[in-house]
Amino acid sequence: MHSTLPLLALSLLGALVLPAAALAQQTPEPAAEPAPAARPELLAEVLPVSTVREVAKPEKKILAGNVVDEWGNPLMGATVMVAGDQLHSVSTNSSGDYLLPVAGPAPVVRVSFAGYQDAECIARGPADLLFKLEPIEGYKRDLKKRSKAAVKAWKH
Repeated sequence: MHSTLPLLALSLLGALVLPAAALAQQTPEPAAEPAPAARPELLAEVLPVSTVREVAKPEKKILAGNVVDEWGNPLMGATVMVAGDQLHSVSTNSSGDYLLPVAGPAPVVRVSFAGYQDAECIARGPADLLFKLEPIEGYKRDLKKRSKAAVKAWKH
C-alpha cells in the first residue's frame, strides 16, 4: 500500500509541485469544495512571504565567568553547565575562566570540580557568574588512602 501523505504535506508547504497526471492517479477522497480551475496542475499554491508567520527563536547569549577555590586560586578544568542540560557543558581554562552559551533570560548555572562541593546560582548579572568553590571535608585524606591501597594491590 503506497501512502501519499508525505507528498501532500510537502505540496501544502509549497516545496513540491505535482503534475496533473500524478494527481489523477491518486485515490480521490470526497471533497467538500471543488478544486480551483485556474491552475489544475498544482496541488497547493505557494504563500507570499508577507503572509507566513515567523516563529520567534529563543535569544542565544554567552555567559562569561570565573571559578576559584577557597583561597581565590583559579580552578582549571571545572565543569560549568546550565542545570538540567548535561549535554552542553564547558570547562574552565587555566585562569578559571569560562564562556557558556545559553538560551533564556535567567538560566541556573551549575559548577562542579573533583574534591569540591558543587555550586549553583541563577545568572541574572555578571556578579552571579563568579563561583568560589569550597572543598569537601576529608576528600584529600580519603583519596590518599585509596591511592595507597591501589598501589599496594597493584604491586602484589
